[in-house]
Amino acid sequence: MSETAGPMSSRTLEQDVCADTRATWQKLLERIPYARRLGLAIHQSGTGMEVHLPYRDALIGNIMLPALHGGAIGGLIEITARVAAQSRDAQARRPRILDCNVDYLRSARARPTYAAAEIFRQGRRTALVHVSCWQDRASTPVAHGRVQLLFETAPGGKIREEQ
Repeated sequence: MSETAGPMSSRTLEQDVCADTRATWQKLLERIPYARRLGLAIHQSGTGMEVHLPYRDALIGNIMLPALHGGAIGGLIEITARVAAQSRDAQARRPRILDCNVDYLRSARARPTYAAAEIFRQGRRTALVHVSCWQDRASTPVAHGRVQLLFETAPGGKIREEQ
């Protein structure tokens, strides 16, 4: 056995785990019709998974700047939170959005936009996720969002409604 067999094997395992995670996120993303409509895709970065919103003229909300429509940014935030929380759920349940607060920090110009999620808390029934969106650098975000999600808890995969 060569001396490089150990590190090469662990690096390959790490790459396989990242590829599996990326594939899982991409499959979850493809199940959301609005994500397909926006053309969202998953990218692997040094810090984790990112959701990429490619620029298209159809996403312009303010033609004078031009700037992306706030609904496209809001959708990017909501979808990123859902995919992040669902990818960490052992039961692969589909979360519903309970609450979403978006802080628009600056105009999102006519260029590709990225989003990354940080899960603050994920319990049996709910998850609280923070999402940051940026264009050129992650250190200068265009928007932040806080999304609270509800997971199915009743047998049969349905959320029980109070009567």
